[in-house]
Amino acid sequence: MKKLTLQSNAKVNLSLDILGREEKEGRFKGYHFVQSVIHEITPQNTHGFESDEITIEIEEAKETTIAIKCNNPKVPTDKTNLAYQATTLVLERFKTEPLKITITINKKIPLSSGLGGGASNAAAIIRALKVLLGLKISTEEMRLIAAEVGMDVPFFVEGGLALAEHYGEQITLLPPVNGMAFTLSPKESDLETKTEEFYSKIDLQKCGKNVAQTISLIHSIKTNDYLKMHEFLHNDFETILKTPLPKNHHLSGAGPTTFILA
Repeated sequence: MKKLTLQSNAKVNLSLDILGREEKEGRFKGYHFVQSVIHEITPQNTHGFESDEITIEIEEAKETTIAIKCNNPKVPTDKTNLAYQATTLVLERFKTEPLKITITINKKIPLSSGLGGGASNAAAIIRALKVLLGLKISTEEMRLIAAEVGMDVPFFVEGGLALAEHYGEQITLLPPVNGMAFTLSPKESDLETKTEEFYSKIDLQKCGKNVAQTISLIHSIKTNDYLKMHEFLHNDFETILKTPLPKNHHLSGAGPTTFILA
């Protein structure tokens, strides 16, 4: 048996511009075009934050089975779990021998919170299987697999600080900024399809107005101007809020979690 345990972190969106909706017929019809600067959240840069912990065990078997275990009963353990889907895609892609795979998720990131916990879990599985199965696979190939699971997953293949474009799956790494720290107000949503529902409420006429701010944000990142960055944080999901957020508070993703750049 082989076993590996990985930390699975979260993210916040320093900027999130919703630029339109895919109208072409096909798999991606209805997806939204976005531009977002994303930063990985870790226990080191966010006071009080705890990462998920993912343990994956693999052993030879007569037939392939995938079992998901989780300490949080709200987390699905069937094929709808993103970690399960990531495992299936890797096994199909690389045609492995039959394996018994057991994935244990110690869930600490709030569910449906805007922090990307499920996407992070899926990316952790892809990274773990690369090691455990000895796969010769590049970062870009890992991102392609990740994008088949969900558009938030490719960012977590490497994490850090990055610009996400197109549907969110096209990732350009940005340089780290000295002293970056966050204060989270984590909130869990009861909506299983929260992101889809919130996108359905978006008025595209009110979105995409802050692209210049995103360009300025990226410039301040590249020049390591931490203080200037505060001026350019924004999120188009805030256009659907009934009550404006307090000054310097911003949604992460579709929320409901908010954060402050310390």
